[in-house]
Amino acid sequence: MNQDKIEILERALDRQKKARKQAEKILEEKSLALFNASQELNKANIKLAALLAEKTSQLKGVFENINDSYVVIDLEGEVLKMNDVAEKFFGYNTSEKLNAAKLVYSEDYQYAINSFSILIDKGYFTNYTARIITKNNDIKWVNINGSIIYDNLKKPIAVQGIIRDITAEREKRLIVDMINNIMKSILGKENIYEIAWEISSSIATYLDTNDCVIYLVNEATKSLEQITAYHSKAIPNKPVLNKVVIPFGKGIVGSVAQTGISEIVVNTNNDERYILDGVRRLSEITVPIISEGKVIAVIDAEHKKENFFIKEQLNTIENIASLVSLQLKSAINIRERKKTESINAELLNKLKKSNEELHEYAHIVSHDLKSPLRSFAALTSWIKTDNIEAFDEASLQNFKDIDITLETMENLITDILQYSSLEATVSEEEIVDLDSLVKNLIHVLYVPDSISINILNTLPKVKGDKTKFQQLFQNLIGNAIKFNNKEKGIINIDVEDHNSFYKFSISDNGIGIQNRHFENIFKIFQSLKKEKNSSGIGLSIVKKIVDIYKGEVWVESEIDKGSTFYFTIKK
Repeated sequence: MNQDKIEILERALDRQKKARKQAEKILEEKSLALFNASQELNKANIKLAALLAEKTSQLKGVFENINDSYVVIDLEGEVLKMNDVAEKFFGYNTSEKLNAAKLVYSEDYQYAINSFSILIDKGYFTNYTARIITKNNDIKWVNINGSIIYDNLKKPIAVQGIIRDITAEREKRLIVDMINNIMKSILGKENIYEIAWEISSSIATYLDTNDCVIYLVNEATKSLEQITAYHSKAIPNKPVLNKVVIPFGKGIVGSVAQTGISEIVVNTNNDERYILDGVRRLSEITVPIISEGKVIAVIDAEHKKENFFIKEQLNTIENIASLVSLQLKSAINIRERKKTESINAELLNKLKKSNEELHEYAHIVSHDLKSPLRSFAALTSWIKTDNIEAFDEASLQNFKDIDITLETMENLITDILQYSSLEATVSEEEIVDLDSLVKNLIHVLYVPDSISINILNTLPKVKGDKTKFQQLFQNLIGNAIKFNNKEKGIINIDVEDHNSFYKFSISDNGIGIQNRHFENIFKIFQSLKKEKNSSGIGLSIVKKIVDIYKGEVWVESEIDKGSTFYFTIKK
């Protein structure tokens, strides 16, 4: 029995030994696997550490060599770190205590505060554009991309930003946009005030000022007159109220108008030429607008701050002045032309009224003068008839002289009425056969047997007033008859057909005219030979009719050989 228990116990111990050996083997295998895993982990950690060291080195290189400014600030705005580019751009270094608020341009401060709040809430912002001011008080335009830096608990601890200087880029873009906008806005405009307003308002925006004036040169008065003034209360496209007029050579504007050379005044307190107009502004920039070598206008802008304007702005405005000069000159010419047209229209109205009054007056005068003349003629006739036997030859001759004088006066009145009745208007509806008209006229006129009248070529048909043409030929032919002293007088009527007009001629072999009288004979009351039937108005009527038809009239003559009168009529 005991032997059996011993055998059972021994078998149990053997099983335990085997189980322990298996457990030891398993434990040995697990330990080896754990050791191997630990070795792999160590290797991975070594690789990760090397990678982190490499990335850290790369980031350090990027930070040090970035072309834009890089700045890190805390949540209170204190600058924690800047790269070399930022130090050079802002003029500060990291050893100086600096708050970012000091870099913000005063007029953009509220905008900066609002943008910073957005950055904190959102975690980043892009393309934030504003002005900053450097340690040297230079104003720069910048573009900023910013983001929040968090700690391990995702709590914001700082702000980082990449800052790019866009001052020059923005300046170029503004200049191009401004010039394009100005040229488009004035294209086709004729109103000088509209053109000047577009120029002044655009330049004021470009210069960041609310004071820009365009002065127009007045050559007659040697002065400059404001035609537009851009400011807070200005009315677009309208003339300036209470405008300033500056004599040449006076003030900065007057000096530039006189010299034709642009100027920048950094402090008007130090320039005795400055003309105070309301509030003193410390900076002034003045540029002439020149056309065909002459100053026609001046651009003048001012700013309240000292030393505000720069040379680059002056160059830009000079380019604008050059581009707008042609359009402005054209507008000036149009304005002057309209003034002249307005004056001419007023004069024409006055002339028309005067002519109407003169025409009416001539009829009244002719009637009032002819009535007493006829009464006087009747009275003298009655006296002579009733007392014919009582008068001697001398008295009867006096009566004849009175009759001749009365007849001459009546003819003169008739001729004056005829001259004053000639209207400047031409009827184009009637076709006048001049050949038939002149032939009929010859039959009506008294032509002595000693004078022959010849029409050398068939006279044309023309458009116009038949009565005027009849008066024209009647006066010329009548004069040729009247002033012919030859035993055999000859009058030739001829015409030449030119491209746009007819050239007529009426020649005679009469007494002729001296050269010195050629111009005067066409003036009213300029008869060269006193005749009882000659009032000196006939040739002035000829001149007036030819002028109505936009033609010319002239004479060629030799004493005792005859005269030829020429005149033209447009087709």
